[in-house]
Amino acid sequence: MVDNRPDRFISSHLGIIAGGGMLPQKLINSCILNKLPYTVIALKGHADSLTDSPSLWISLGEAGKAFDKMRERKVQDVVMVGKVIRPSLIDLRPDWRTVKFLSRVGRKAFINNSPIGDDNLLRYVISEIEIEGFNVIGLENLLSEFFVSEGLIGNISNSILDKEDINLGIKSAKLIGSEDRGQSVVIQGGELLLSEDEGGTDKLIKDSSKFKKNGPGPILVKMVKPNQDRRVDLPFIGVNTIDLCAELGFRGIVIEANGTLLGDINMIVERADKAGIFILAIECSKNFFERSV
Repeated sequence: MVDNRPDRFISSHLGIIAGGGMLPQKLINSCILNKLPYTVIALKGHADSLTDSPSLWISLGEAGKAFDKMRERKVQDVVMVGKVIRPSLIDLRPDWRTVKFLSRVGRKAFINNSPIGDDNLLRYVISEIEIEGFNVIGLENLLSEFFVSEGLIGNISNSILDKEDINLGIKSAKLIGSEDRGQSVVIQGGELLLSEDEGGTDKLIKDSSKFKKNGPGPILVKMVKPNQDRRVDLPFIGVNTIDLCAELGFRGIVIEANGTLLGDINMIVERADKAGIFILAIECSKNFFERSV
């Protein structure tokens, strides 16, 4: 039997930098269940779903406070979890430690339509945390039960007629991911309706409905970016995503197996089955362009 307890991967006290959504609280609950010591640094304006009080609230520009608190608690391993919207320079209000970070990454990282994509920016953030002596780990080591292997999830099957759309979706999602522009696309009738931008997946789903055609509904395809640092910003599908796809007439969702987090699998399956939406997890190999589904 494989031991998937989070404490198996942690050298000591875990530092949790918490953003938005339900995953930070899920990780906290797992730490409590497994008696793993932890310290939560919650990001103001982002960590909106915590039910446990964090050790410290900080703005995104207060890196110095976060590092001081984690040293005080003797944190060695750090995980970044939850959605974070990139701030503007005006909103950032950096302390001296964040100013040092800005001197390395450059101010262009915090302007509209920044040439520095999310993945590259997060690599800079990881580097800064490691410079301070902490070890950054990924959610794959901590919440393995939120990842699924290849195959159908739920009781609705995709049809052989969906093959072309699914393959086009994988190719398109990997392409925008390689350019660090997003993780998701919407496909219908052999055409790319829309690609994800800085607005995120929910906005993509809503906006793509404007281009929806007659016939079988669109398919949402969400993939890990090629060469992505898997310690941060892995694709996530929650119940809200299922509900939104159901509301707007989507027929399916395709995710990357062992690389996409599912927020509440039982609830997701229940909602998808009720709406008649298939969810397919695909293991993407190096030759995914030629694969069949």
